[in-house]
This record gives sequence, C-alpha cells and structure tokens, in this order.
Amino acid sequence: MKRTITLVSALLLCGPLAAQQEFFSEAGEFGGEGDNRHTIPVEAGMAVEVIVIGEGVDTTLEATLPSGETIRNDDYQDLNAGFMRSIDSAGDITVVASPLSFGTTGSYRVVARTVGAPGSIEVGQTVQGNLTTDSGAGDRYELTAPAGTRVAIDLKSYDFDAYLTLLDGDGNESTDDDGGDQGYNSRLYHEFSDGETVTITAGSLSSESGRYELIVTELSSEATARHTGNLSSASPRGYDGTRYERHEFEGEAGETLTVELKSQVFDPVLYIANPDGSNLVRDDDGGDGNNSLTVTTLPTSGTYTIYVTSFGDAQGAYELTIYR
Repeated sequence: MKRTITLVSALLLCGPLAAQQEFFSEAGEFGGEGDNRHTIPVEAGMAVEVIVIGEGVDTTLEATLPSGETIRNDDYQDLNAGFMRSIDSAGDITVVASPLSFGTTGSYRVVARTVGAPGSIEVGQTVQGNLTTDSGAGDRYELTAPAGTRVAIDLKSYDFDAYLTLLDGDGNESTDDDGGDQGYNSRLYHEFSDGETVTITAGSLSSESGRYELIVTELSSEATARHTGNLSSASPRGYDGTRYERHEFEGEAGETLTVELKSQVFDPVLYIANPDGSNLVRDDDGGDGNNSLTVTTLPTSGTYTIYVTSFGDAQGAYELTIYR
C-alpha cells in the first residue's frame, strides 16, 4: 500500500541570535618554544566559538572540553581551525594549536567568543535567514523530533556556497558542502533517537554572506521494498569495469522516495537510472558512515533501475531499501 505524506511548510522569517562577544584572546608562534597549548576558562551554559587564526598559516587544533569531549578540526572558517559548542559544565577548554603542514612557522591567535542562543526549527518548516559578517561560522538552529523520525535537512542559497553542519545528541558532527539538489546547495540526513535534540549550523564554505533557506523535510519510514543481495565475481561488470547488481521498481511522476543502500563489508555506491536509461542520481556516502542514502523526486512515470556498486572493486552482501 502506498502512503502519501503531506508536509505543511511554515515559513519562518526570524533567525537565531547572532551576537558575539570575545572573552579570550592569546597569541602564539609556530616553530618557537612551547607546545602551543592554551587554556580557556568557561562556565556552564555558555555557547562558545573557538578559532585558531593563523597569520598566513593553515591551522589545526585539538581541543578538550570540561566534559572530556575531544574535538579535532582543520578548516572551520577558511583555513582557520575552530569549533562551536554549548558548555555543559564549568571548567577549562584546553586547545593545542598546530600548523597543518609540519614544520611551518608563523604567528597565530586563539580567540574564544560567546555566541547567541540558537534559533529553533521544526520538522516540515522552512527558515529564511541572512548570513552577515557577525554570523561567525553560521547561524545555529535546534531541532527536536520523536525517536525514529527521519529527516532531510537542506541548506540553499543563491548568494554563497552553502555549508551545512549537524551536531547530534552524542556530540558527533556531520558536515556537507555540495550534497544538495543543485549547484552549491547542501543536504544532510538524520534519524532521531529518543529525546534527541540536534544543532544545525547554516554556514558558507568561504565565510561569504547572503540570504539562504534552511528546510527540514520528514522522510517516510514505511519501507515498500527491501532487497538483499551480494556483489560477487559472478556480478556483471559495467563499462568502467565495476561489478554491479540491478533492481527495478515502478515509479510515478512527482513521487518522492528515499533509497538506502547498506553494507557491513564494503563501501556501497548506488545509481538510479531513469526509464530512458539516463542517470537520475548517484550517491556514495549520503547515509550513516559509508552507506548510501538519497532522496529524489521522480520526473516521469515508468520503470526505474537501481544499480548497486561499490567504491573500488570490493564485494560482499548488501541491503537495499526503498521508502515511499
């Protein structure tokens, strides 16, 4: 039985508070004496942004929060390393700054700023926002949904190269640059655990400013088709020599579906071909870990073909699921 999901989109014109206040600044020198370690005192409840700003140097950092969480980062803002977190307990953030290329010398500065409280967004809503020079790494939004809810999060802009970040309830960070539907738009997927709140950051790849849309769409959790298979030496080879297996399904014009490809033994890649044989979509790591997941709207009615392949020439068992 086909289930039709109707999403009512509400347009939000308000955004998060973007005010920032610098409360820590300390200079350092790569190639000089010392281990480039910096200690930043913080209080519980603070939302902070920490950036290692290099003087012509591509920086990296390793930071330890009062909670014990460790963060490693390279290019948070342009070539500067950094991160943004809400602080759960008072204590010190320890930052070890390094140049990306070993042996590079030069000056840098570690800066910590308080950031405004995040805005909020709900499943099925669209936020229209505006990145400014005061936005730092981007505008933050909190999103909460019942356990098991699957969502696609899209960041779209005609003014800048969209860069989307999601911080889940366990502190795991996911990012996307050009995984959206067209151009330089970004897209991430998430499935909520019990009582989870995630933090979404709408930013730009190169610290540009301009208008954007942030869209959260609920994905169907009703699996209408599930296939298990095995890529093996008996599987046919494509024109590029890659082994593949194929699965067909009937689709209707305008229908939006989610296709998920999982494997525990290889890095799966999926392709969906239109009824005329042309390529509709390709996805490599859109799902959890190295798994593939794509959300697509079918342009016409007919028989579509899904090709299951692997990154490289790996083989093994897989599971393909279609949600509609």
